[in-house]
Amino acid sequence: MKNKVCVISCTKEEFDRIKSDERFLGLLTLTRFINALRFCQKPILEADDSSQPSSDGTRINSFLFASSLLCEGFILVNKFDKSLKSLDSFKNGFQSLIEDKTVIKLRESIRKKMRNKFVFHFDGGVMKKYLKRFDVPTIKFASRCENGTGGTYFGLADEIAMNYFLQPRENESDSSLKDRFEKTVNDIIIIMDRFNKSAIMLMAEVMKDMRFVKEVE
Repeated sequence: MKNKVCVISCTKEEFDRIKSDERFLGLLTLTRFINALRFCQKPILEADDSSQPSSDGTRINSFLFASSLLCEGFILVNKFDKSLKSLDSFKNGFQSLIEDKTVIKLRESIRKKMRNKFVFHFDGGVMKKYLKRFDVPTIKFASRCENGTGGTYFGLADEIAMNYFLQPRENESDSSLKDRFEKTVNDIIIIMDRFNKSAIMLMAEVMKDMRFVKEVE
């Protein structure tokens, strides 16, 4: 049985009327961002705890890209036209999210430490600095499963990136570091969910006013 598809659309006449409307242009840019965020969101939600070396890489890199992209989303929302920012759906959704203390702290930390150093830009100086802090018997540069599945994972680079982000305390155990990382990941997952819901709320209010209709095909 074919799955039914829900489609939101408008007439050509209505489209011609709204395509220069700042509210519609803002939503169109927002939906492009949401598509990108959900692409990054999927692996962070589905990453498993298997013994394959690549599993750690998936978990870490999906977190890095999703959180860095999320910072871009907040920049986008902050630049919205006042015609969007004045709406109740914006005030109850995005405005509340922007003013959340946890969000403010994470945005600043991720923007400075990850987005500009290891995700959208790559800073070799950080690698050089943090290599000096490694003092272990064996340095594992890369690993892969013996049967060749899952590809090669270059774990050392990610380990340095996460040490730079988490800033280990003196004599902090590996388990404590892992707990702090998992808490940050969970915070990001919650924020992504709230961002998505805020976007849907805003879209619903604006598109209703623009006479978009929902149909099932």
